[in-house]
Amino acid sequence: MSAGKGIDRRVRAGIVSISSAVGLCAAKLAVGLFTGSLGVLSSAFDSLADIFMSAVNLFSIRQSMQPPDAKHPYGHGKVEALATLFQGAVIAYTGVWVMREGYTRLLSGKAPESADGGIAIMLVGVFASLAITRYLRRVGRETGSSVLTADALHFATDVYTNGGILAALVVFRFTGWKWIDPGIALLVGIYILYAAGKLLFEAAQELLDRTLPDETVARIREVIESHKPMLVDYHDLRTRRAGSECHVDLHVVLCREATVEDAHSVADHLEKEIGALLGNANVVTHIDPCKVECEGPKKCPRDGSIVHPVL
Repeated sequence: MSAGKGIDRRVRAGIVSISSAVGLCAAKLAVGLFTGSLGVLSSAFDSLADIFMSAVNLFSIRQSMQPPDAKHPYGHGKVEALATLFQGAVIAYTGVWVMREGYTRLLSGKAPESADGGIAIMLVGVFASLAITRYLRRVGRETGSSVLTADALHFATDVYTNGGILAALVVFRFTGWKWIDPGIALLVGIYILYAAGKLLFEAAQELLDRTLPDETVARIREVIESHKPMLVDYHDLRTRRAGSECHVDLHVVLCREATVEDAHSVADHLEKEIGALLGNANVVTHIDPCKVECEGPKKCPRDGSIVHPVL
């Protein structure tokens, strides 16, 4: 997949996220106010947060697309991590509000006036949120966008929270239990707070330059190893992610008798293969001369093998 195609999909996914959040929020808010269901209203406020955060996400995606400049030579990929951090904080605040309101109504014994409208809209909300979650998760995974992955997690919380609220309204419809609606809303708030904590942790890890996943690093090492014996060894492999772009740098040890042209050819080929593996990546290699005395580029005394022709 080309980088341009991935960027186009990221923007399109951001627009779909905003449009979906607007439709769901309007419907839930109308039904929540009409029925007096705290569960539906809490879900409406969560969708309102979705609108705001999806707009921030789309803005961050567009900003991260900006090419490197004099003040940002590594690009603007971490704008996505900052947006994810901000998104987590907003989601956490939403969870606290829902928990507080649920607790207040639980003590007061206030119940919804009607459950039928709430049941219908929450049923729609479950299936809509599920479809959006799958779409955003797929695009986020395929393009490497952390902010779309975070948005997918946000909509995934809607699937569970809407399902819980739906169940509460169904139970209230047939039992008349007043505590069930605010009680479920309280649990929804706790879950929203938990999801926000995961988002905040992942965003902080990206800003702290956490290494790429172990399986990804292992595949990078396989690519490097496949270039032996064109290269003698490697060390100081470092990886990190900035938004949808991966950054990799390493030291490559080549025969001390190799020409500058040959060394450049090996390093260039290695960088291209790692870049092809990761998709959208910035790979930098540093050439180190082998310290072992040898007969020249045709023979490597480290393992006794004949060095392959340089690419």
